[in-house]
Amino acid sequence: MLEVRRILFPVDFSERCSAAASHVAAMARKFDAKITLLHVIRTPRVWYGDLPPEELQALIDIERLIRDRQVMLSAYLQQEFRDLPDVERIVDRGEPAHAIAEHARKDRSHLIMMPTHGYGPFRRMLLGSITAKVLHDAECPVWTDVHDEISFARLGCQSVICAVDLRDEMVSALQWASAFAAAYGAELTLVHAIPALAGPARPSEMRFRSYLVDSAREYIADLQQRAGTAATVCIQAGKIAQAVNTAAAQRAAELVVIGQGCIHETLGRLRSNAYAIIRESPCPVVRV
Repeated sequence: MLEVRRILFPVDFSERCSAAASHVAAMARKFDAKITLLHVIRTPRVWYGDLPPEELQALIDIERLIRDRQVMLSAYLQQEFRDLPDVERIVDRGEPAHAIAEHARKDRSHLIMMPTHGYGPFRRMLLGSITAKVLHDAECPVWTDVHDEISFARLGCQSVICAVDLRDEMVSALQWASAFAAAYGAELTLVHAIPALAGPARPSEMRFRSYLVDSAREYIADLQQRAGTAATVCIQAGKIAQAVNTAAAQRAAELVVIGQGCIHETLGRLRSNAYAIIRESPCPVVRV
């Protein structure tokens, strides 16, 4: 059973945060979770300088700024979360991505839910440096949205895609994706992309291509055995991000799940591809 009892929702009072609120509320209702709204005041570089405290205080009234932001946060998204009994609102200060990841660690958050910079072409232009850092640094799963109101927030979830790389670290991602799909009664499909299969094949290449497909299926079968899952497997030809997002669109997926280990590996194939999947996905993506 999937445990999502503590959701961290970083907010900056922007339109994109307001648009993501319905998804956060839906997730909290589904799993009876506590929501923590965290607003981080970005610390100006001067705060790290050599000014004595009294001169620094004369330049910036830090405590007043915190109080003002707390008032704003207390009034923010009241309507969206009106029926949720357990909503906490915290103002912190510092480098936002670090503060978000650290708060999630200390609070033992089960999920961080945060938006990207936009939807469609705008989303592809810029993932956002804070979101990218949180995706890399946070220990718990991180959900990013597409600002599409028609999603499981309103319609439920019927299809989940899990992008599978041939790595042992994928076991935890498979388990998370399977448990999430089970919670919604959704179909889970594992998608593995093989770039070498793209394009027409000469007769001399057929045996090698069959070997690549068979080897991938064998490895994924072993991963599923260790994860205790029995999902449908789809082997796609082509670039990783394109193949995953094509599969998500074809299956009308409401969620794509990708693994954390692939992002952390210095030269891993899915490190850069993870960001491409998130930027171009037709549905929300969870990095586990």
